[in-house]
Amino acid sequence: MTTLSSPNRIVWDYFDALRRLVVESRKADAEAIRRQSAALAVVMSVTVVEVFLNIRFRISAEEFHSTDEIMRLISELGHPRPWSLDQKLKHWPKRFLSKSINFDEGPGAEFMRIKKLRNSIIHFSSTHISTKHEGVVMHGLADTTEYDALSYEDARRALFAAEDLIGEIFLLAGVEPHNVRHMLHLWAGRVPL
Repeated sequence: MTTLSSPNRIVWDYFDALRRLVVESRKADAEAIRRQSAALAVVMSVTVVEVFLNIRFRISAEEFHSTDEIMRLISELGHPRPWSLDQKLKHWPKRFLSKSINFDEGPGAEFMRIKKLRNSIIHFSSTHISTKHEGVVMHGLADTTEYDALSYEDARRALFAAEDLIGEIFLLAGVEPHNVRHMLHLWAGRVPL
């Protein structure tokens, strides 16, 4: 049985989970739990941005573009080789909004810092160093320095980076700055202040 729901519901749900991870990171009594929640928040922040891009640009294509352009986007979303997040961030705003995200400063740059952190805690660099302890030899250790240093602040920065990048995309789409907070409420569950 197929379940249909509002396109922004999944983005809202993912942001809800992300906020919960940030709170768990802040309230954790144990350093390991704080680090684990922060790591998951960093991963989820990148994931929620990609989910938003997939849904929002699919809606945009359906509403404002030709059948050929819709099929092209569907192909870029499709398996077995969907476009990478970097490709989507680079090409879709330019193609569908006629504007590019600035990755040198502001929300684009901050999101890329979070994405780089996410990559460092998922794709650990390994070494050719070996260690021996009580007769056990370990070869090719992983550098977990950035993972080990994760904190509540990293989780919080990841949440804000995801929200702010989505806000930036709304601005590129022509949403008036005073209405971006309402779009973030609609899509991300961020309460307008």
